[in-house]
Amino acid sequence: MRLNGNFFNFRNYNSLNQSSLVSRLFGNRNVGRQSMTARNIANRNMAPNFKDGVVYSRGNRNASKLYTRRGTLAGVRQGRRPSQRRPFYLAQEILDAIKKYDGYMLGYDGKTAYFQGTENIYSNTSRYPVESRPVGEKMYFNPDDVNDALGIHNPKQMSVKDNEVRFDSYSYYQFKGKDGRNHRVLSMGSSLSSTTFADFGNYTYDKEAADYADFWDRLSRNSTYGLGQDYSQKEIRSKLKEAGIQNGFFTVTVGGNSQTYFMSQNEKVGALFTKEEYDRRYNMLVSGQTFELDKFQPGQTVTVGGKEYVLNEHKGIDIEYGAEVYLGVK
Repeated sequence: MRLNGNFFNFRNYNSLNQSSLVSRLFGNRNVGRQSMTARNIANRNMAPNFKDGVVYSRGNRNASKLYTRRGTLAGVRQGRRPSQRRPFYLAQEILDAIKKYDGYMLGYDGKTAYFQGTENIYSNTSRYPVESRPVGEKMYFNPDDVNDALGIHNPKQMSVKDNEVRFDSYSYYQFKGKDGRNHRVLSMGSSLSSTTFADFGNYTYDKEAADYADFWDRLSRNSTYGLGQDYSQKEIRSKLKEAGIQNGFFTVTVGGNSQTYFMSQNEKVGALFTKEEYDRRYNMLVSGQTFELDKFQPGQTVTVGGKEYVLNEHKGIDIEYGAEVYLGVK
């Protein structure tokens, strides 16, 4: 079972048959470095194939039915069978199937939404998949029931504890945006997205939700290089501190993806360093490699991170692990 990678796949958007609106709308979780924002923009540009939904009530439950442009019903209620006697799967069966495959796609055949797993195809020279192909049967389902199973009506709040940002898998999350409104994102497997299972043809692009999902999703994958191209170092620091992250080591976890970083106090350098980058710098200070020039001698006092240390016989310093190592060395 593989849970890593991205929830949506728009790499093959140009080859889509737009009359099948949601073919490959959700899917391969291993799509490389394309930003979630770009993929959501692609979704926004898809031509809708539905009329407005009709909201109806049954007992204490509100639900909706979508109709195609031809006026035919787009989905069926749980427990009923579509035409042609297709088997109809429950929400938990769809979620279990998502965990089974490398990736998946959701489609719509004019009557009912369906799920189909995909497997990745690798070349002999690359560790990244060169393509994916459908495997297994088509599993027909009601998107509203899947959303209910994921908690769309009772979304979670992002948790921050012990300097760790955590998003659980297979859950909806809600946050308050700068506009004062509540926005929603979906954590699936090991990725975040602003799109839901109910967005077949009705998706309204939410830039703030898409940017929010993209920011935390990239951090959970150690995609700091791309992050630095889209955000200034000041913006990155601001977003982390608004979430409750303090200087020093912190971790971002989205489902099965987790990365640890060090946030420096030195605003003249990058805001984030991976734990591996910090470890290399720390070991150079402790071993004496940083002060190996002749101008430094054992017993000499040096300043690192605003604190004074005395060089030992190997020209190293006794500095606590996790201390600031990027704020001035002299």
